[in-house]
Amino acid sequence: MYKTASWAALLVFVLHSLGFGKDYLLTLGGGYAPSGNQASLEANVLFFQEVVRVRHPSPTQHQIFFADGFDDNEDLQTLAPKPKAISSAIELLNNVFDLDRERVLYRDHRVPDIHGALNPSAIRMGLEELAKNLTDRDRLIIYVTAHGSAGKGKDLFNTSITCWDKKSLSMKTFSEWLDQVPESVPVVMIMAQCYCGGFANTIFADGDPVSGLAHGLRVGFFAQRHDLPAAGCRPDIENDEEYSSYFWGAFMGRSRTGKIIENVDCNDDGRISFAEAHAYAVVASQTIDIPLKSTETFLRQFSRIAGYETTRPLSVDETGQSNPKESDLFYLAGTVDEISLLGTPEQRRMVIGLTKRLDIPLSSDVSEVFLLSEKQHQLFRQTRRSGRRGRGSSRRNLRTEIIAQWPELEVTERWSTLEFLKPNTSEVFLDQLRELPSYAAYQKNQEDRLKASETAMEVELQDVLFRRLIHSLETIVYAQNLPFVASPEEIQKYQSMIAIEESFLDR
Repeated sequence: MYKTASWAALLVFVLHSLGFGKDYLLTLGGGYAPSGNQASLEANVLFFQEVVRVRHPSPTQHQIFFADGFDDNEDLQTLAPKPKAISSAIELLNNVFDLDRERVLYRDHRVPDIHGALNPSAIRMGLEELAKNLTDRDRLIIYVTAHGSAGKGKDLFNTSITCWDKKSLSMKTFSEWLDQVPESVPVVMIMAQCYCGGFANTIFADGDPVSGLAHGLRVGFFAQRHDLPAAGCRPDIENDEEYSSYFWGAFMGRSRTGKIIENVDCNDDGRISFAEAHAYAVVASQTIDIPLKSTETFLRQFSRIAGYETTRPLSVDETGQSNPKESDLFYLAGTVDEISLLGTPEQRRMVIGLTKRLDIPLSSDVSEVFLLSEKQHQLFRQTRRSGRRGRGSSRRNLRTEIIAQWPELEVTERWSTLEFLKPNTSEVFLDQLRELPSYAAYQKNQEDRLKASETAMEVELQDVLFRRLIHSLETIVYAQNLPFVASPEEIQKYQSMIAIEESFLDR
């Protein structure tokens, strides 16, 4: 039986015995304009700098390209401080008159030690500079916390990083730039922008599976698939529900906002690998993301699952005869527990963690998981359709009645001058407002909307967890079947990629 863990462990041992050089870091962060350069992106870069400072004591060279770079204009969107306590009456009026939206402010970003703006030309020159200094035992780590765009036309995997001034850096262009990195230097990518899964295709020459594998050693951990937006990008920094906070937090033992993180070490060796950090993010994150790794993209190109699809022929020996039989291939069948036992410690941790969150017994047959997933996805589609309905007329009706009885409220800028809205009299006004004919319908609509929003979020999260689980189970079986359908060179490349994924930040 084929077990990737043993090969990976051997390669990791060999790499460690050879010793290591220096780590070179490249961080691409920020938005495309002040309105799209949220404070959470700045906070992510600051957190990564802290992770490197605390968990990577060895010398590094770190190039950071963020937003508008050295420009001292106000380029960062932050959440305005909450106003001092306001009366219930004002709070209700703010909602009825649609004034309760989050207010934002702008300031210059505060990311220290940057090399320039999030500009494709600057990034290219920075990468060229790094490539010239890289030697055989060095390593290049690339972190992206920015915005991303979907692929266009027929090439949906050619997604992009959206840079400052709305410039774009595509996956294929970035893949071409990575060709400058010496083939012996591993490249580790951690990307959290929307549609970032397209960059998993940088493992292929020219970013195209048809062109075969790229010559260099590239692995990546991506927050989301190539065809879906990712979570994150907020003007406030109190909420850190996005992939890279979980990923880097796994090394720190706490998230960006300070939430304690435990039980990340899957193989009990006392250290946290990139693969283990990714597994933690897959299991623990409360987001819409379906994270993936480059090796998973590799397996879906070069392996097969019996009875699942037939895009890859069986391997042949030197005489041209097929070595295995179709019956030798693993099926995506059996219990969830049986399949998980075929995987690496990180894969088993993901399967066990996800089934626990979904309240699915490990003894369940995988066919049951597919049925439950389909039902959940149907529920998600139904909930999404119903959630597209507007607020209805209840709010407009109440606003009309309020203005009819208190015409002075139509000019919202004058509210602070109205005596009946002063703290000592506002409760009387609030009681009068609640007596209006439309108030009861408005209040019920508010309660129904809140309940529907909470339900929709839970339904979508459950749907995402099912998709993460099925993706994990597929990956395990693809890995088992790789020797039957891949060439020796492809298998060796896969094992090398696994070894890099299971290496450590601190080396």
